[in-house]
Amino acid sequence: MKFVKSSLLIIVAGLFMVSCAHYSVPKQVPEVPMDSVGGYDQKYSVDLINDQPDTSDHLYWAMGIHRYYANYNVWTKFFIDYYKNELEKRGVEVSENSPNKMKVRLSDFALMTGFAVVRANIKVKLESEDRSWVKEWVESDSSGWSGGRAMGSTLYRAVERLLADPEVMDRMKVRVASN
Repeated sequence: MKFVKSSLLIIVAGLFMVSCAHYSVPKQVPEVPMDSVGGYDQKYSVDLINDQPDTSDHLYWAMGIHRYYANYNVWTKFFIDYYKNELEKRGVEVSENSPNKMKVRLSDFALMTGFAVVRANIKVKLESEDRSWVKEWVESDSSGWSGGRAMGSTLYRAVERLLADPEVMDRMKVRVASN
């Protein structure tokens, strides 16, 4: 009888621990309004490459018995698709045929709680294919206590920043060969 009780306790404890693991997946992010960042007056093209090889789940927040995990590769792909849509809406050609290759990587997710607020941090890295150019920063934003929108809001802020960044836009310019 003692063995059965011990075994049952171990099974219940194991199920309890597994049931408290949450795997965050990106769902949706609001569009960046055209009046916030409008169209462009030059011709641009880019090939956005997912440069996040890590497909494992990373713990980015723990609260009590709850553990929250994210797969950086999945989030990087979502970010690229979102950024691509915003670029195309502004007339940028996003294609594998573009000579302007830009590697993209998201990592180092973190959530921090404050009074009635949750703040999300995500490291964003853009890099040229030959590694001669790198732009890297930690994007951050917050939402209400539920934290439900903090990650999406952070992606929104990162793309809004990129759409208006002259250095990034210069990397995407279509260069015309002169004779």
